[in-house]
Amino acid sequence: MLFFISGLGSILCFSQNNIAIDNPPVIFEALTGNRGFASQMTVNKRFQDSKRLGFFSVANISSKWSEDQSKDAMIQANLTFELIKNIRFVGGTHYTPTTGLRPTAGFLYSISYKDLLLTVNPRFIGFSKNSIAEGFILLEYKPRINANWQGYSRVQILYSETIKDGGHARSYLMLRVGASYKLVTFGIGANWDRYGPLKESKENFGVFVACRLFR
Repeated sequence: MLFFISGLGSILCFSQNNIAIDNPPVIFEALTGNRGFASQMTVNKRFQDSKRLGFFSVANISSKWSEDQSKDAMIQANLTFELIKNIRFVGGTHYTPTTGLRPTAGFLYSISYKDLLLTVNPRFIGFSKNSIAEGFILLEYKPRINANWQGYSRVQILYSETIKDGGHARSYLMLRVGASYKLVTFGIGANWDRYGPLKESKENFGVFVACRLFR
């Protein structure tokens, strides 16, 4: 953990000298692995002609090769309001097949540069005795190689627990390493997922392709 924090600090200091991207593109990714198929779409956009209002969403859907229909999905859709630079209040909905559709609220810290994207999103899901506290971190590092090519790496972490008893609800770790050519990114990826208080596990290792849309 200390190594990760030190590395993150170095990357952030290096990237502060680069030009910030005010409105990151929509990113769609698909991973084909040894256990199944996984996809993710990330949206972090400001509304046109608005400096404070925006929309933030991360949608994950995955299934095993043996399944006819996907049983694993996590979809959130939020409106955002910027409180101070790079920090926004978020509120909206959160859906999984297990918990159904529930309200969610929290905060979003997000910075985007040409070679770096960092998103931190602590939030509460549901406002009842079954409420969940959840933390989400996404870090992409994309060092430039030349005019068309960039290296690519991503660490994405989620951890949630029930507020009532502190029990594990859901967690995952996603790792990606590869390269980007213009608007397309590809490489190798790994997903480690844990479910419920017993932390039932599912892993998926394979190759991925991602596209940047609607810049």
